[in-house]
Amino acid sequence: MSPEEQYVRKATRGLNGQARKDTQAELLDHLTERTRQLTLTGLSPEQARAQAMQELGPAPTVARSLRRTQHVHPALSAAALIALATLLLWPVPELLNPQAALFEGVTSQSVSELRAAGYLTIREAMAQLKPYGVRLQHRGESWELQHAEFPKAKVGLDGSWFCRGPATSDSTDQPRYWLTGTPSVGYVNPAGLLVCMSEAGWPLELDGQQVKLRGKAFPDTWTREIATMFYMPQVTRSLSQLPRHLWFSPTAPFPQNEPSVIAYPDTLSKIGWSTRRIDTTAKNVGLLIRSELQGTSWPEKVRYSAPMFISFTLPVSDQGTVNVPVRIPHLAKVVDVTLKSTLADWLAADLSTRPAILVALPERTDAPIDLTPLKFTP
Repeated sequence: MSPEEQYVRKATRGLNGQARKDTQAELLDHLTERTRQLTLTGLSPEQARAQAMQELGPAPTVARSLRRTQHVHPALSAAALIALATLLLWPVPELLNPQAALFEGVTSQSVSELRAAGYLTIREAMAQLKPYGVRLQHRGESWELQHAEFPKAKVGLDGSWFCRGPATSDSTDQPRYWLTGTPSVGYVNPAGLLVCMSEAGWPLELDGQQVKLRGKAFPDTWTREIATMFYMPQVTRSLSQLPRHLWFSPTAPFPQNEPSVIAYPDTLSKIGWSTRRIDTTAKNVGLLIRSELQGTSWPEKVRYSAPMFISFTLPVSDQGTVNVPVRIPHLAKVVDVTLKSTLADWLAADLSTRPAILVALPERTDAPIDLTPLKFTP
């Protein structure tokens, strides 16, 4: 006899005849489905089975509750469960702790697609962060990352597009609570958590594409295609030291308390590349492009233009070469980039030429960035 069968026998003690058979069948169905859901969160089958039974509560308590509610319905109906949860404080998680409120959004991607993209369940992310001394916790209406030595890092809300909180899927393979049908599992992009740490000023260390905290490397699957986002706060701070007129627009309909910077991933299609040899010991360099945003404010319908910067993070090869974008997709067009070798030339150039410079990036993401352009050869 399986542990689940032993559990339901004890949990239905005191019921008689067909009522007991129906209740046992329903309890077994619930335990089987809940075990399947929990294994999708990363638990082993044994752990999932144990937790599924633990969530229902001790078998003798369930048995007493069922005996009291036989007058409601001889089978284990949803109405009976709600009555039990309300009157007897039976631990039905979706009633006592509405998990849906913990999730920041809903995605149309299936759970299998999220998994293929490297997403973790909240439980998995918490477990993998623990060896780094980092905790992922829900506080008030938001999530945050905590470390004893660093400021709290907000997850989602006011962060960048890449710093996002846990989400659920609206696909059929999303685990749900069996009683209410609400999502029971949230998924988080671990790469996005690293971006949140960087935006909060944590001293992440970049060694090529490897990211470390206090010398301990995060899994490679955490860092795919996002190194370009780690330097955003430092790039913005460095650019804000430039003369104000180079990044501020009096006509822009949005507040400009600091330079507007957009980080481009190097995976974009239609990028044209050219190899340059540069003189630097840095393992990563930044390509900073001056550009502008033009549009019409609403409802005033006033034309405006605002300076903006485009940022790339590029790895340096062992031979001292860098693949530099020389044509990029921008505002529904593909435009040329003009590489400059001095700061004066870069700042004086016409924005329509998309002037750019290469700068060395420090190995720690909390270190300042020197805007002195690197020398390069074709």
